Amino acid sequence: MLLNMSAQPIESKENRQLLGQRKLARPLVILLLACLSSYYLWVLFLAAHPNVSTAYRTYYIEKKTLYWAKGNLDLLWPASGIVRAQDKSPYLSRQGWEPLADGKGRGLSHRGGVFFNFDKTPIHPIRIQLTLDQSITEPVYASFDGINKVRLMPLDMDTLEGILPSKTLVQNASLQHLQIETLASLSVTQISVAEMTQ
Repeated sequence: MLLNMSAQPIESKENRQLLGQRKLARPLVILLLACLSSYYLWVLFLAAHPNVSTAYRTYYIEKKTLYWAKGNLDLLWPASGIVRAQDKSPYLSRQGWEPLADGKGRGLSHRGGVFFNFDKTPIHPIRIQLTLDQSITEPVYASFDGINKVRLMPLDMDTLEGILPSKTLVQNASLQHLQIETLASLSVTQISVAEMTQ
């Protein structure tokens, strides 16, 4: 009996230690789960609301542009006002444009466009010019909002031109989209977008 009595206090000491460890482990597990859940929710929030550049969002997330703009994170239209279509231009939309340009121009099938931002919001009308590899007879239309379309008229044998009012720009948009539509397929060599300073 003496042996049983002396063994009993040792067991109760061990039980108290295990009970104390269990009491400590439960809040730690709950705290760990709360931290992991908070981290997971934060990652989901960042995935839904990424704080990235316009170029990154347009190319990788929304998949609107054909090429990535490494050095032009805001997709500002060049100061010259001209983009060569046969270059790997970050302004070209994925819709409509041929992925690879041939030696003379880049193919545009029926509907495509360019995504860009102006350095300053234009207050005067905007001149749009398309230089083509070869002349066409089918009408070509351009618009910023998809509603107010302007027919591009021949300026010479291989250049089409149209003037869009600045009010047709989509106000407060993070990115402007010049949409080009035609029933034909075009081979475009360059695109010019410039504000008319009158």
